[in-house]
Amino acid sequence: MNNNQNILSKDDSLILRGVAIVFIVLHNFLHIAMFHLPEENEMSFSAEKANAFFDSLSGLGGSFGGFISHLGWIGVPVFVFLTGYGIALKEPPTSNRTVWAFVKRNYIKLFALMLPAILFFACGDVLRGDIWPDMLKRASYLSMLANFVYPWVYCLPGVYWYFGFTFQFYLLWALFGRRFNGKNLLIWSVVFIIGLFFFVSYGSENALSVFRHCFTGWFPVFAVGVWMGLNKMNSTAKWGGGTRSVWIELLLMVLLLGLVLLMSKWFVTWLFLPLVALVWFFVMGLLLMRTRYLSVAFRWVGKYAACLFVCHPIARSVLLRFVYTRYPNLWANVAIYFVLCLAFAIIYNVVYRWIMSRMMSKTN
Repeated sequence: MNNNQNILSKDDSLILRGVAIVFIVLHNFLHIAMFHLPEENEMSFSAEKANAFFDSLSGLGGSFGGFISHLGWIGVPVFVFLTGYGIALKEPPTSNRTVWAFVKRNYIKLFALMLPAILFFACGDVLRGDIWPDMLKRASYLSMLANFVYPWVYCLPGVYWYFGFTFQFYLLWALFGRRFNGKNLLIWSVVFIIGLFFFVSYGSENALSVFRHCFTGWFPVFAVGVWMGLNKMNSTAKWGGGTRSVWIELLLMVLLLGLVLLMSKWFVTWLFLPLVALVWFFVMGLLLMRTRYLSVAFRWVGKYAACLFVCHPIARSVLLRFVYTRYPNLWANVAIYFVLCLAFAIIYNVVYRWIMSRMMSKTN
């Protein structure tokens, strides 16, 4: 499909992926308890955690570290949005696809992406002589269904819950995509936001954790992506089009950042934080597109976003095991950690493509 007919071109989406994955990768390192930075409110909301975050905002280093530790997870909505947008463009309701073919292809993509990392952690279990039960828990991630009992199957690397709810979006689209329209998407979004409100209001922490780890907790963002994909605009309305002033974009970015911070303070506004954070990332991407070197850098990082997501728990484990215990300077370790993530992702990308080619050839 001609990118000029879409709101986002391939390069646009790569920049957004690049920025979002940097937030997620740094977040999943800095929020470790040993660093004593503010804990996140991602899967549930705690007023105490929110207050601790605002109390930490003093000094540039502390503020940045506290922001990423507490709010770095807001990169996730970018990938949820792009999943919905991409599905609507590549697999519109009018396509002749079969449910089985669509689900099988996307399951294989996620399975092949996760498998080498699961094997890596399983080898660690064997070397430690700790085969059960973590090995079985990790293997359950490959079913893409572990999210439904997430609090009880948690094990490192916990971030792989993401693959399960991504597959659930693919399954949802395969089963109900032909019925999706603006009205239905809005109704479902409202229902799931009310569900989040209900679970937190009545103290059902376990139920809330399952709800948030599955597609149900992120559906409104997915719905926005699907809606924009189904109602793609012409080239005059492209995301990167127009002649806006850089000062207007800077002002919007600052205002949206302030709104993100304020919305993270209270439960009711926190429910809608992913949607506002998504807009903030869009504006940030517009600013990055104005700078040649930064846009090239984030576009390059965006190409490896999927492998970075898989590899960053591996890099984190290696660094905490062999580096941080000897050289405990936090920010030096952050730099080493990010370089390790990039190196592992480049290697992992080669392995992933080889596995994909073998698996797809056998299923065709």
